[in-house]
Amino acid sequence: MRPAHPVLLSVAAAWIWLGCFLVPNAAGQSCVAVTTYHNDNSRTAQNLSETLLTPANVGSMTLLFSTSPAFDGWAVAQPLYLPQTPINGSVHNVVYVATLNNSVYAFDADSGILYWHNVYGEADSPPFQSSGGCSDSGFANNPSHGAGIIGTPVIDMSFSPPAMYFITKEADNNGGVITHALKLHAVDTSSGNELATAATLQGSVVNNSGATIPFAAQFQMARPALLLNNGIIYIGMGSVGCREVPNYGWVMSYTYTSANGFTQQAVFNTSPDLANSSGGSPYANGGIWQSGGGLTADASGNIYFETADANNIYNNSSGWEGKDFGDSIVKLTSGLGAPTSAASFFTPSNDRSLYNNDLDLGSTGPVLLPDQPGLHPHILVGYGKAEEIYVVDRDNMGGYNGPNRANKIVQDIRDPTTEKCSTGSVHFTQCYNQGGTCGWNAPAYWNNNLYFPSKGPLLAYTWTPGGTMPLSICPTVEPHFASGGYVAMGSPSVSANGTSDGILWDVTWPSTKAGTLRAFDATNIASQLFQGSVGGVGGYVTPTISAGTVYVATRSYLYAYGIKGSSGCQSTTKGTAQVAPLWNSHGNKVSADLR
Repeated sequence: MRPAHPVLLSVAAAWIWLGCFLVPNAAGQSCVAVTTYHNDNSRTAQNLSETLLTPANVGSMTLLFSTSPAFDGWAVAQPLYLPQTPINGSVHNVVYVATLNNSVYAFDADSGILYWHNVYGEADSPPFQSSGGCSDSGFANNPSHGAGIIGTPVIDMSFSPPAMYFITKEADNNGGVITHALKLHAVDTSSGNELATAATLQGSVVNNSGATIPFAAQFQMARPALLLNNGIIYIGMGSVGCREVPNYGWVMSYTYTSANGFTQQAVFNTSPDLANSSGGSPYANGGIWQSGGGLTADASGNIYFETADANNIYNNSSGWEGKDFGDSIVKLTSGLGAPTSAASFFTPSNDRSLYNNDLDLGSTGPVLLPDQPGLHPHILVGYGKAEEIYVVDRDNMGGYNGPNRANKIVQDIRDPTTEKCSTGSVHFTQCYNQGGTCGWNAPAYWNNNLYFPSKGPLLAYTWTPGGTMPLSICPTVEPHFASGGYVAMGSPSVSANGTSDGILWDVTWPSTKAGTLRAFDATNIASQLFQGSVGGVGGYVTPTISAGTVYVATRSYLYAYGIKGSSGCQSTTKGTAQVAPLWNSHGNKVSADLR
């Protein structure tokens, strides 16, 4: 295995880092630290403290910079952003980009200058397993030919300087013997240096027949963004890109301390009973991939995610019993305690059809809404390949009511064509034969609006808090898809000043994969405000917005768009740390936590 090799290691000798998320700049602009996928653990994708970019001025944005030279592998994770970070004896605004070559880059967020670049082990390369050479062909085509860092890292602000956690997929060559491994790393955000020995993911579960199911990294991939909640790191994993090889859905949790490094806390398997015990098909499946979307967490520490296809009734002689969770939305306790009743999971009643037609519910990730008035205060919204939207009460998720009966959830909305909505020339296909329009990539939420990306048009639905049927049946359909402007898109992000000046950002692309960053009025996505080129895209593209700048990481480069002379977090004191009021990305004051 190659060791991490730094480009720049010199950092400030002493630094006290506040556990903050925003730092006010000289002009009063709050500089939001984006430390996790979609901004928060509810995965709303909203930055509510953006005061520089507004619908009125966003049309004047220009390209501030694009980095060079090209990345050593595609970037498919969302960029992360830290304002006023100590590097080389001073403080800088920094953007972090991870690639499929197991690399992390740290760039100056205002100029694109490279501060450091480290490679954390040899990237695993196709075939990612020996059985038939099945792999994620898209990732195999990237320059590193490997599936290195896929899931978005997470930054832990409780350390000084902050620590970054991420998962690498590595191929260790020991005397000609190749060992496949998934490893959890902790690195110093100031230098990229490893803070401890990386933890090789491992574990096992015992299924309901008493058989031990071991974790086999060769057949698994960590595509979901990492979740850090209450000091615990959660990792979701699924297949390497197809279900014709042995694979499961796994969740593992770890803690990290400076003194002891990583300590595994718990292991959960989504489908322990579903594999053919004699080998061969069918395999268990039920992976967690979510198009790179992260696991979510509520205020009580419960963990939520969506799963891919699995044959839930296989090896369950008396019928499916709620012990295996293919094509499901699952709720676990903070200690990864499994669902014990229908209140803690939801499986659609047409799960047989989803499985038979490769229509993963888990092609996107869930979003948790703010607390609601009325009978259902705790809401989760899920979405799958078949373009069906599930509004679920997190306190009573509905279990399984099938086959082919009504789902016991708050609301169930099918694709706009089936719901007989007015969609112009766009015909929604429920991802029939993996073609036409498909639900893909994680949704976003802002100010009683939900935005759903797809292999198809961008959709916006309105939300009525406390309503009996709170989500509108029919969406606003973004028009550029119908006119041939794109065929697919990444996951959207929202910038706003509280409940005003909302802008929805997304990256779209045609069949050539040449990406376009687009900005829409978040109150009316039929109104496009801006577009700019971002080059070839490699996967789950998600824009990051902070301090008037929009960052997009693609196959080869990091692009930054903003308003020249206005964008960027400006320090009130150059070269020294700031002691400033602390705010989170939702614009609420929080207390400092020095550790």
